[in-house]
Amino acid sequence: MSRRFAVVAEAPADHRTATELADRALIDAINDWLDEDQLPHQREWVVAWSGEQLTWKRIRTLAEAAGIEAEGFFNGEPGLPDARAARRALRLLRATVPDLEAVVLIRDQDDQEDRRDGLEQARREDHEGLVIVVGLAVVEREAWVISGFVPGDEDEQSRLDAERQRLGFHPHERSHELTACKDDTAPRSPKRVLRVLTGGDYARERRCWAETPLDVLRARGTENGLILYLDEVRTRLAPLIGHVAGGTNS
Repeated sequence: MSRRFAVVAEAPADHRTATELADRALIDAINDWLDEDQLPHQREWVVAWSGEQLTWKRIRTLAEAAGIEAEGFFNGEPGLPDARAARRALRLLRATVPDLEAVVLIRDQDDQEDRRDGLEQARREDHEGLVIVVGLAVVEREAWVISGFVPGDEDEQSRLDAERQRLGFHPHERSHELTACKDDTAPRSPKRVLRVLTGGDYARERRCWAETPLDVLRARGTENGLILYLDEVRTRLAPLIGHVAGGTNS
């Protein structure tokens, strides 16, 4: 039977990046039999509600309409950033999605360094066996994508070299040093850097997370939160589908 996993993210691009990365991590973890052909029969990503994406903003609206509350302390402590939002999402999804086995919470850290701690506060509550995966992108989703950038030709290498000159570091190796800001044209804006490196081509952007070897993503993702997400998929989601094999593939 296909396992049902719900995803809450900030935008459709975050949904797609997170689920496609997770699919790769699942195949890598269960590499003795799980492949791309088998995968659709083993898991279902619940990413929409009445045809619309399950975003953090929409979860709030749906929860309020359903009378689901998220107020209160967390083990006697006040909620840190996103703790109540995560509690609201988890309560709503548990109450309304049949046969749900796991929820993936995808968030940008932005400028809130306590955001992971807040998500952890919500995760530590009793969710009656529901598996919860946290994916926090430092500083934004685009940092995860940039860390998967591998120049494919001389033009792309030139763009990367130019960014190295402008920033003073290689952005694909140190994407966590980019800065979340409202100005997408700022030198350290992850959105600007990604747009420059990929030429604004979404298909080229997607190759960064869909084709770059997982070991490269892990090596470059130690500071931007990506390796933590891939590890959580491996240790929390994969066992719901099958035995986790030893070692990792690319």
